[in-house]
Amino acid sequence: MRQDQVTQTKTAEPAATATGNTSRGEVLIVEDTAASLKLLSDLLTGAGYYVRQAPNGELALWTAQSRPPELILLDVRMPGMDGYEVCRRLKAMPGLLDVPVIFLSAQHDTDDRLRGFALGGVDFIAKPFQAEEILARTDAQVRLRRAQQALATERVNLEQRVMQRTAELAAVAMSLEAEVQRRRANEDALRLAGQVFAATRDAIVITDAKGVMMAVNPAFTRITGYTADDVAGQPVTVLRTAQPGVAYAGMLQAIAANGHWSGEMSGHRKDGGMYTGLLSVSTVRAADGAVDNFIVAFIDTTERKAEQHLIDFLSYHDALTGLPNRTQARNRFGELLAACGPDRCVAVLCLDLDRFKGINDSYGAAIGDEVLKTVARFLRTCVREGDMVSRHGGDEFLVMLADDLQCSGATIIAEAILNGLRRDFPIEGHTVALTTSIGIATAPADGATLDELVQHAEMALFRAKELGRDSYAFFTEGMDADIRHRLALQSQLRGAVARGEFSVHYQPQVCLRTGHITGAEALLRWHNVVLGQVPPGRFIPVAEEYGLINAIGVWVLDTVCGQIRAWQDQGLGAVRVAVNLSGSQFGHADTVPLVEQTLLRHGVAPSCLGIEITEGSVMGDPDQSVEALRRLKAIGVGISLDDFGTGYSSLAYLKRFPIDVLKIDKSFVDDVAHAASDAAIALSVISLAHNLNMRVVAEGVETPEQARFLASHGCDAMQGYLYSRPLTVADFTSLLRHPRSLQIHLE
Repeated sequence: MRQDQVTQTKTAEPAATATGNTSRGEVLIVEDTAASLKLLSDLLTGAGYYVRQAPNGELALWTAQSRPPELILLDVRMPGMDGYEVCRRLKAMPGLLDVPVIFLSAQHDTDDRLRGFALGGVDFIAKPFQAEEILARTDAQVRLRRAQQALATERVNLEQRVMQRTAELAAVAMSLEAEVQRRRANEDALRLAGQVFAATRDAIVITDAKGVMMAVNPAFTRITGYTADDVAGQPVTVLRTAQPGVAYAGMLQAIAANGHWSGEMSGHRKDGGMYTGLLSVSTVRAADGAVDNFIVAFIDTTERKAEQHLIDFLSYHDALTGLPNRTQARNRFGELLAACGPDRCVAVLCLDLDRFKGINDSYGAAIGDEVLKTVARFLRTCVREGDMVSRHGGDEFLVMLADDLQCSGATIIAEAILNGLRRDFPIEGHTVALTTSIGIATAPADGATLDELVQHAEMALFRAKELGRDSYAFFTEGMDADIRHRLALQSQLRGAVARGEFSVHYQPQVCLRTGHITGAEALLRWHNVVLGQVPPGRFIPVAEEYGLINAIGVWVLDTVCGQIRAWQDQGLGAVRVAVNLSGSQFGHADTVPLVEQTLLRHGVAPSCLGIEITEGSVMGDPDQSVEALRRLKAIGVGISLDDFGTGYSSLAYLKRFPIDVLKIDKSFVDDVAHAASDAAIALSVISLAHNLNMRVVAEGVETPEQARFLASHGCDAMQGYLYSRPLTVADFTSLLRHPRSLQIHLE
């Protein structure tokens, strides 16, 4: 405390005087200056307050926690822990949250006062002090504190009284309810017999001894369509049953002999429809044994029969497409294999739709289901009588047929399926492009059971996908090891993010005019403890195929944005980094919000992030792709089209897409300085990009000749081993600290 005096005017008097041992309140004074501490203590003690003292923040916290005071006078400027920090810690303690704090300060800065109020302070007393001001403000806060405590106590007492009264009223209500229930029980007993007759879902008919109907219940009308007026006074035989005469006669004989009969019966409704029911007929006799009445009761089992038929159908068929399921396929395989002669075989075609997950992600599960039903109908048209098409789950279908040893029938069907699916299908107002991949295995050459053949056909299916999809492949022995390796790769990929096995390397991008670094491309690397260093070209296709790429992509985006932030914090500037986005990620509706949230979380400007897409990744749903790209562009994220010229190369779509950068694929750069065709392609891309106001980045530049050619023809930037291979975070950071220029000597 720099100003420790207490100024008293001649008219200053204590707000009240302590009498006897009664305290006006307990006050904790926190002041590092002994003189000020004594002056304040004497002033408040003389006014009747019980005063505790603390010369520093640490002792103040301990003192307040040991027994909370009613008010704390807290000096702002203290060595070590200042008053603001003491207040923050006090307010973090549950028992001290409501204790009022008045700051003591010689400063009159509005910002300081606002800071104190934000931390929970209730008032400020400026130095030098006025005695009457100290006493007045102390008295006001202590009185307010006690009033608040009294109100809280009164509120608790009031709540207890309300709860007590509520319990008493509840007890009275329960007593009244019990009395009402007893009276209702007596009334219900009188109505029970009639209610059971009227409410039961089983049809009941009461006849006299001659079989003339006397009464029927509502369930009888609901099942048969006949009302009580329709059948009153009519013999029960007017209810037309579908039983043969012999069965009806047997029922009458059993009733006469045993007094009852039960069994299944079919009858005609009033409107002519049929129903099936379980019928029971019982005899009611008088005391002398004479027949008084017959009670006929039956349960409508029509729906149950239909449900049973449905259950039987679903036991052997797929619920969505109506195709045979795996169980029926297994039975059919056994029949075909048993009938297979020495010059015949059983061929199994395993097929699934290429990139079907993208269809589900883009259009929704309902459209995906319609696609599967459309494909199922199409497949039925591709097979012969005696062949079987079945669905085994997801987008996987099986075609099974008896064939010759050359598999000519399987080949014809496979080609028919491939050709037939290479077109756009109109589905619920959408146009969906489909292709499929097919794997083929035969019995007995590739296995003697359906499980073996499906396993081997799936291996061949994997090979067909590796060959570029939209094709078929026959199983060979060598595929087994390849597929096992892919499965091992897929198994290790699961959990790789959680195990911290991925890392990001950064390959610099260099301006071909200045030779300076303009940014970098983020490249994913994977080192697995079992498989070692796995090249991206091997694990990324597997991650996409098994739906693992999205989680990996989220990790990469978060890691890159965090690293951009770290470089900025190190004073290395706003480094622009491009991140590759797969087609699967691009098809997700939450990708754009994810990018926005990640940038915001790390405090990175959108201009520092670039998104690289390939032509194939945006062509699955061009309209959705355009919308997503425009949203990214609108928030300031740059868009690069990677590997331009190797995919669809649709200039119409290129014009629609809001692309900032075209990247020339390495395959066109390798011989750009020597091959006229590659040079022409590179020049065309550069000219096209500049005409569309896009920048051009060449990939895979490895020689000075390539760099000179590209620079001399207006290419904007390059990346490749000529300047640097992809670098670890540490190496790239070092390059940013000590940059070097690319020297290009144009002829």
